[in-house]
Amino acid sequence: MVATIKEPEAIITDDPHSLTLPPAEKIGERIVEMSSEELREAQRGCSTLQACFLQAERWNSDFRVEGDMLFKESKDHFGNVSLQVVIPQVYRDKILALCHEGTSSHLGVRKTKDRLLKHYFWPNCIKEIEGYVRSCDTCQRMEKGNDKIKAPLKLVPIITEVFSKMNIDAVGPFPTSLKGNSYLLTAICMSLRYPDAIPVADISSISVTDALLEIFSRMGLPREIQSDLGSSFTSFLTSEFFDRFGIKVTHSSVHHPQSNPVERFHRTIKRMLKVLCLESGQDWEKNLPATLLALRTITHDSTGFSPAELVHRKNLRTPEVLLYEHWVRPQEEDSTVTEYIFDLINRMRHRQELAVTTMTETRDKRKTWYDKNTVKGEFRVGELVLALATSKPNKMAVQWTGPGVIESKLSETNYIVRKEGKKGKTQIYHINLLKPYHQRLERVNLQVKESGT
Repeated sequence: MVATIKEPEAIITDDPHSLTLPPAEKIGERIVEMSSEELREAQRGCSTLQACFLQAERWNSDFRVEGDMLFKESKDHFGNVSLQVVIPQVYRDKILALCHEGTSSHLGVRKTKDRLLKHYFWPNCIKEIEGYVRSCDTCQRMEKGNDKIKAPLKLVPIITEVFSKMNIDAVGPFPTSLKGNSYLLTAICMSLRYPDAIPVADISSISVTDALLEIFSRMGLPREIQSDLGSSFTSFLTSEFFDRFGIKVTHSSVHHPQSNPVERFHRTIKRMLKVLCLESGQDWEKNLPATLLALRTITHDSTGFSPAELVHRKNLRTPEVLLYEHWVRPQEEDSTVTEYIFDLINRMRHRQELAVTTMTETRDKRKTWYDKNTVKGEFRVGELVLALATSKPNKMAVQWTGPGVIESKLSETNYIVRKEGKKGKTQIYHINLLKPYHQRLERVNLQVKESGT
């Protein structure tokens, strides 16, 4: 649950300049006031950039001077070349704040590097980014423990058709927003990793189906949806809703987020909302669009592109992009509609091919890492097992519940377990949450009569 943050009293005003901005956006506002000419002067006057200017004079250097401004040529792992503005020392902390705080949502070291290095550079910037993120007070307060790993990871097929498979879930409750909403209905496209989230007042079947219709209006109707076994997704109304739209439904095992990738999205979005509420003191629902923008514009490890790039076929303009444009003022070449369409089709095809290749490579690498020091196990039908208690009433409560009986095997990793005898309820469990129950054999006590009695 997101921590409740006491908000300052709202001030109703028609003056747009009186609106409260998150800290990083205030920093960006101040930086934008600096003109391109002032940036050039700051570059020339910065002692840490003198070696870069000298390198720019060489024909084979990555540094170059264009319009009297210092740039560094950068090439990503797909071979695309871009120019990074080389930042003088006096403005580096402000650039770091813009790319990590505020609507950048305090993402980790790797994603902050990705956001900053798309447009900016300075000597030794990698170490400075790492130090800045690791020393961030807000991030340190939001840290979570490492997940435990047990069983080998099962490879998931790569989905190549966009928006054909979605993972959905309900997350909350949050503190009730000014609009009366306490939950989020979230969805993520498993092909593009494109996220969406709709605030809802409750997680009844009616609220869930209404929110899904809003998501479908943007993503289209999927062929398959994966969810947990919550009553909101298994009720008659929701099942009928999916059936009428021809959507196949699959369910992930209880309390095992590795089998439903949207669970990680939930942890990320909750953390980002907590950070934004903590920093700005605003209602969480007001911060949701900024949070989604940050999630959609950061490069995803499994595809090598941001979700927005794969959906919209271009980079969306974010605060750090606006600042870059303010300084560089790139001039776009005019082209005919026909040329633009053919160029767009070719870029779309190329990016999809690269994304599928990257997803396959990332999936295989993740499995290799995950499977280290793991043991593959299996249960037989009828075998007694204990199930891990994922929530406990107090610290003294037992860790494992049961025993239950393995009723059937759904897959290599999922089992149906009947709890507490044959009349108990059944539940789907991932193998990581089960362990064998060793039943003690009953002993027969034989009384031996002493001789002479």
